[in-house]
Amino acid sequence: MKKLSLALLILVACQPLQKEELVGLWELESALRDKMMVSDEATYLQIDPHGSYAVSRTTGDMSGVYQLGESKIHFQGADAKGWFNSDWKAKRVKDHLLLAGRDEINRRIELKFVLVDQIPTFDEFEKRVIGKWEMFLMMKEGVPQKMLETFMTIDEAGNYIISDKEGIMDQGKSAINTRHHKVIFERDDTLWDVWFWGRELRLQNKEMDVQYHLKRVG
Repeated sequence: MKKLSLALLILVACQPLQKEELVGLWELESALRDKMMVSDEATYLQIDPHGSYAVSRTTGDMSGVYQLGESKIHFQGADAKGWFNSDWKAKRVKDHLLLAGRDEINRRIELKFVLVDQIPTFDEFEKRVIGKWEMFLMMKEGVPQKMLETFMTIDEAGNYIISDKEGIMDQGKSAINTRHHKVIFERDDTLWDVWFWGRELRLQNKEMDVQYHLKRVG
């Protein structure tokens, strides 16, 4: 069976939105702008049964109120990004909350949240990053390039090694900024945004317009 797209899942909603479906703590799992992945800081959305909501981001927290329509949720709050101060088509699919809407210049935004019990500690984020990863895809200026047998390992002391079948390509010390979800590779002093796409890891350097897709080994 073919997988339904996020947009299609939202559009086929056939029953009115129920508050009970939305109440809880949600972690942002993915964000798309016109079908292109958007790098964003860790974001948690707490929807309260009494009509209020709260958002926790690494760059700051905010709160507001919401109203429900037949298939929409309308957030009202002081959100500079506008995500949580606008209307969204909403649908609950098992443990996921799917939101679809438009930004201020009419680009389509699709947000996918997963239901969680609590906001993880900073240590838990670092533990998720540490380990061995296969670097299977590089995006350079938006153009995908497959990578073969290329691996990155980060240990608990912050040492990293990047290698391929020919041997070590790069190695040195790294520092994981758990609060702002970034990694600094100290040898060339480069700063990379880090986030999880489901079970995969993403590394992005905005200045170089490079993004790596990684999957855990073992």
